[in-house]
Amino acid sequence: MNKEMLLKVKKYLENEGIINITNEVTEMDLRKQGKVYSREEHLRGLIYSLMSAQTVWVNIERNKPNIDKIFYEYDFDKILDTEYEYFVQKLGEIRCRSRLTNAQMKALHENISTLKRIEKDFGSIDAFVTMEPTEKVVELLTSSSSKYKIKQMGEALAREYLRNVGVDSCKPDVHMKRLLGKERLGSSYNIDATNDEVIIVMKKLSEETGLWMAQIDYILWAYCATDMGEICTANPKCSCCVLKDKCNYCK
Repeated sequence: MNKEMLLKVKKYLENEGIINITNEVTEMDLRKQGKVYSREEHLRGLIYSLMSAQTVWVNIERNKPNIDKIFYEYDFDKILDTEYEYFVQKLGEIRCRSRLTNAQMKALHENISTLKRIEKDFGSIDAFVTMEPTEKVVELLTSSSSKYKIKQMGEALAREYLRNVGVDSCKPDVHMKRLLGKERLGSSYNIDATNDEVIIVMKKLSEETGLWMAQIDYILWAYCATDMGEICTANPKCSCCVLKDKCNYCK
C-alpha cells in the first residue's frame, strides 16, 4: 500500500459522495489546537468504541444523539445509579445492540470505576491518555495485569477509543487486516495482516501524505465497510475496484 493507491481510493470515495475529509476538522486537529477532553467526552469515546465492535457502524453513527441521551450525556453518577439492563434494553429499542452489548453494559459500572481510578492517579483521564506513547496507553488499557484495564476492550477498540478523544491512531480491524493481507494488497505475508503490520502501514502513509492515521484508517475502512463503499469486502467487487491492478486477489 502506498500514497498513490491511498489517494486513488480517497478520490473514488469522494467522487461517489461516500466520504468528504478534505476540509474536515478532526478530533486530532482539535487536540492539536489545545482542546482538553472532559471525563464525559472520554466516557462517550469509550462507549462509542465498544459499540463499534461487531456491528454496522453507520447505524451507530446515525443514532449518536439517541445514544447520548440513553447514557445521560455520559454523567458518571447517573449511569452508576442505573442498572445495566436499562442500557441493553434502550440500545435494543434503537437497533444499536450487538451480541456483545449485554457483556459490555454489564461491565460498564466497573469500567467507570476504572476511569475514576485513572482520574485519581493521573489528575485527569486526559492526562493519562497523553502522558505516555500510544502503544503504552493501549497496553495499560488492555493488559489483564493492568489496574487500568477496561473490560471488553482489546487493542483495536482501545485505539478506536483514543482517536475518539484526539489521540491519533488506527483501528486494526477485520477490514484493514484483510485489505492489507497477502491475498489482497500484499502488505503482509499472512492472509490477514497483523495489528502491528496495519499500524506500520498507517504510520508510513501518514508520513507520506500528512493525513492523520485516523483519517487514513477511515478512508480504507470506508472502502470496505457495509453501507459505505462496500468494495473490498469478504466477497470483493473487483470490477468496481480502483486498485484491482495492484491486488493479488484479481491476479
